[in-house]
Order: sequence, then C-alpha cells, then structure tokens
Amino acid sequence: MEESDSKVLSGVTIPAHPAVLTQVMEELKSSAINGKKIAQLISQDAGISAIVTRVANSPVFGNGSRVSSIMEAVETLGFGSLADLVQKALLQNTTINSNIPFDRFWDNSRYTGLAAKRLADIVGQIDPDTAYTFGLFHDCGIPLLAQRYPEYKNVLSKANKDSKRIFTSIEEEAIGTSHAIIGYYLARAWGLSDAITQGILQHHDYAQLESPQNTNSEAHRLIAINVMAEFAANTHLRTVQDTEWAKAREAVSIFLGYSVSNLDDIIDDLIYQFDKTLAHHKENE
Repeated sequence: MEESDSKVLSGVTIPAHPAVLTQVMEELKSSAINGKKIAQLISQDAGISAIVTRVANSPVFGNGSRVSSIMEAVETLGFGSLADLVQKALLQNTTINSNIPFDRFWDNSRYTGLAAKRLADIVGQIDPDTAYTFGLFHDCGIPLLAQRYPEYKNVLSKANKDSKRIFTSIEEEAIGTSHAIIGYYLARAWGLSDAITQGILQHHDYAQLESPQNTNSEAHRLIAINVMAEFAANTHLRTVQDTEWAKAREAVSIFLGYSVSNLDDIIDDLIYQFDKTLAHHKENE
C-alpha cells in the first residue's frame, strides 16, 4: 500500500446512515428479535454493512472462511455484538466532519446495488447478491476521501462532469490517489471476495472490458453491470450529472453481447420501475 493511501485509511470509516442505525437498534431491543429483518436493514446501507462485514471477518470472530452475506455476518456476530457495533457507529456519526453531505452517497450506493441485482438476473452469469454487494460498496472510497481532503468536493464535481477523461485519473492528478484505490484496500480489509475487490479497483477503467482474456472474469462482469446500474440510480435520484455510461456503453455492449440500444432499453426500464415505486410510496404517505 502506498504511504498516502495508508494515511487516508488511518482512523476513518464509512459513515452509516443514522436512520438505518436507529432502525437496527430498535429491532435489536425488540422482545422478539428477527435476525432476517436485522440483516435486511443492515443490507440497505454501505456504512453499517461495512462495519458488520469487517468485524465478522476479523480473527476474533472468523473461523477461517469469509462470510458471503450480511445474514451470515449477523449469525456470526450474534445480537449482543451487533448491538455494541451499532452503538459505536451511532457515536461515530456524531463526530464525523465532512464538507460533502453523505445523503447522496447512501442513496446512490443503495439504489446502485438494487439495480445491479436486477441486472444480474437479466444478463446472467453473475450472482445477484454479489452484484448487489458490489453496487453497495463500489464507491466506498468516496466518503473517506471527503473526510481527508477539504478540496475533494470540487475534485468530485470536476470528475463527474468530465465526459472524456478517466474519472480516477482526475482524482489522482488532484490528490495523488482515487476512491477506487482506497475502496480496493478497504474491501480487502473487510474480507470481501477477490472479484469484488478487483472490480472496485478497476471500476472506472472500461478499457478492461475490451480485453478478450477478461471475458469470463467475474470482476469485469461486475464492472459492466455496475456502470449500467449506477446510471439508472443517478438518473432516478437526479442528484448528479453522470457521464460514465456514455464512456462505457460501447465497451459494455461488446462485453455483454447486447446491442447498445438493448442496454439503453434495459436501463430505461429500471429507471421507470424505480420512479414508479417512488410515486407509489408518495401516494400512500
């Protein structure tokens, strides 16, 4: 690990969504604790998912094999340890200081995960739960860089709007590292699979999808699905200008064996389903 990356990782963590933490704590205090419900709540948020996964895979709890789902992590830790972790995360949230609001990060990671899971069912050859996990964690380096570098908000805005250059090259030019590099090291530290960690490291390098030897790579299939999923999430949330799909669509089309127009149709359908669900919720509020 580069020294600069080590400094960025030192003593920082992805903030968990306060509302999710509160819901998990309420469920843990219930007289009839439901492990499945707790796992579903935790799975909605990258921050608390990261905490639970990291600790479940630590030497204290680990049995030599990696947990492959949030449900397994919940079962490994037990409700007492989970309650301690949630309380600690609630305390950490009160001390986080960043110039970037994390609402967008929480929403984007969750919707990207949901979209990636649906896309995995459509295109096949990738486990939907793995696709969801990748979507949830692919940008996990962003909040860490936001906490470390005061100027990162401007760097992120510039990278989001640039329709030509590789996203991570703009970050590296400005601060000497990128959210993909930091996310890679984080995912490795949490015990996530090699496919997920390598995918996080390369998820803005769409030229990788054009290499014949990567055709059967799980990591590259995750990258291809994720760039579609994130575009659908960003379009639905209307929170950021997303130029990544325009950069990736030709390479993804060739890699997945779909025409560009077919992929655009699939994405449009995802956006429609998200918008329809949101409208239904508003009608019933």
